[in-house]
Amino acid sequence: MPRTAFEHNGFFRFRLEPLSRTHEVASGLAARVHDPAWALARQWQFGEFAGQDAGSPVLAQIDGHSTLISAWRPAGQGDLPAPAGPRPWVPYDPTTGPLDALVESEDSAGPDEYLRVEGGAHFVRLLDQAGLTAKLPQVLAAYAFDPMPAGPANLVTLLAPKVPDAVELAKDLDGNGLRVPGLAAVGERWIDWWHGVAPATAPAAPGTPDALDTFDPHRFEHSTDFSFGDRVFHAEEYLGDGLDWFSVDLDPAASPAPAAAAVRPFHHEVVPSTVRFGGIPADRFWEMEDAQLDFGATDVSALDTGRLLMIAFAEVYGNDWFLVPLEVPAGSLTALKPIIVTDTFGATHNVERAGRDNPHWNLFTVTGAADGLLLMPSGQGAVGERLESVTLTRDELANIAWAVQTSFTDARGELVDRRARWLRAPQGPPPNPVGSYAVQTIVPDYWLPLVPHAMTAASIRFALVPLLQPGVDPDSQLSGRLLHTDHWVHEEEVPREGALVTRRPVLARWFDGSWHVWVRREKNPGGGESSSGLHFDVVRPSETWP
Repeated sequence: MPRTAFEHNGFFRFRLEPLSRTHEVASGLAARVHDPAWALARQWQFGEFAGQDAGSPVLAQIDGHSTLISAWRPAGQGDLPAPAGPRPWVPYDPTTGPLDALVESEDSAGPDEYLRVEGGAHFVRLLDQAGLTAKLPQVLAAYAFDPMPAGPANLVTLLAPKVPDAVELAKDLDGNGLRVPGLAAVGERWIDWWHGVAPATAPAAPGTPDALDTFDPHRFEHSTDFSFGDRVFHAEEYLGDGLDWFSVDLDPAASPAPAAAAVRPFHHEVVPSTVRFGGIPADRFWEMEDAQLDFGATDVSALDTGRLLMIAFAEVYGNDWFLVPLEVPAGSLTALKPIIVTDTFGATHNVERAGRDNPHWNLFTVTGAADGLLLMPSGQGAVGERLESVTLTRDELANIAWAVQTSFTDARGELVDRRARWLRAPQGPPPNPVGSYAVQTIVPDYWLPLVPHAMTAASIRFALVPLLQPGVDPDSQLSGRLLHTDHWVHEEEVPREGALVTRRPVLARWFDGSWHVWVRREKNPGGGESSSGLHFDVVRPSETWP
């Protein structure tokens, strides 16, 4: 309805406003089309009436079976002598916890002083909850800590005289019982907790091998086998960053575990649903699309096949895909039969596995296996701060490789920053303005040399040797658990980009609600080559005498 307004300059101004003549709003919200022939013609021009002679899926029948993992075993144990035959299998049940806690953890390492004090404090806490605090003096008399060496005051030195030694408690509880009577119930609760936080102290099951460490210190990688029915999957270079299907390959020559693995057949009838995601093309011509996602603005090159396929799926074929959910158990190898799909016309279709006749199609397929979806029982959990950090790097100017230990955790649970400690140490006498001569420059004491040793005419390996220079004690250089005396590393494990090896605590929660704690040893790419500044036979006016 037009409204008229008179302007001061003598002109009239007209404004059109849609004013409803009634008090109801249904007519305005109906959005009636007054020219339906034009609207139909536009729909025809945009191809909305171009249908396909096919129906939509309304029912899918899924048949198959899942083979559960039954056992695992270490395939490489570092410096231990190789056994005469394959190592024995260790039974494993996915319901007991994540497999990462067994493959990555430091089970061979005993608890440090910090963990022993923490275990003793928890025993005192259980005594207080049970109303048996009066027996604490007897417990301390029987399970007291040895005198702690002198040092700065910390949590260990403060609590050690007031709590029992957890290692001594565990020895008696795993044997004949506590030496203090009347604490059987408290001891049972405590020993269950202790075996969870310190699995190395738990008694091994019958038939379990003594060495279960999968870590190879000469490569800083894990090597292990997994038995799924009549198949064995081998992880040769597992870096400790979470088990997944791409971490293993099929080992056709290995023999599986003798125990029969559980096979779970399944039959499901589900209703397929269309795939929905942000930025999907609108189903109707009059529908407004979401402008927050713009696939056309993606930065992609002509050789970036992955992104091009993703954009083509999202903008062209996105509304032609249907989703059929299927739950498979953790720690299983699932194989499917052809899926029977029933459409809206009542016709049935057999959907075969993608790439069944194409050997180059290997998406989500383990190398060496023809089919099957491998779901490892992995629980990566929450990863804590680094307990130890070692960088493997090459120094081309000095023609040597280095193992740079920037930090480690001592026996009392304190994180030691070796770089900061080196910078605080005195660096020698002041420079001589006349000039000075040095046999070699000073290298920080946390840079440990890796000297090449020729093994054959075509292969060498790096051996860890003491750093001999004034002011450095070779016996105090090695700390932590990643490096040890007479350590050596394969040459190919120190590439030009280097490698970073760390120890981190992990806290994971399994599907049954249980908590699992372990220390993960992980290997990642480094930051490139480094320079230690090592030079020999130098004369510099600003150089200090070593």
